[in-house]
Amino acid sequence: MGLPCRGVKIQNPSWIMEAPNQQQNLARFGEWVLADHELHDRLRAAANDEDFIALAIRLGGERGCVFTASAVATALREQRRAGLERWV
Repeated sequence: MGLPCRGVKIQNPSWIMEAPNQQQNLARFGEWVLADHELHDRLRAAANDEDFIALAIRLGGERGCVFTASAVATALREQRRAGLERWV
């Protein structure tokens, strides 16, 4: 199974679509991570946020998903906030 970013065909032609901005690229990469346990485990193994962000940018780029460190950091903050709100 493959997911595209920026119109790049990865493996499955049914997933080909355009991603005009980095938020869409990041969202698609997130979908990819959820679908690929090995990729998910690699990201979970990051020692800290800085390592996670660098790894996400590299792995996303390898798959045609281009996004910035700032976009990843914002997504991390939003996920943590959402997680905390569930507990409050």
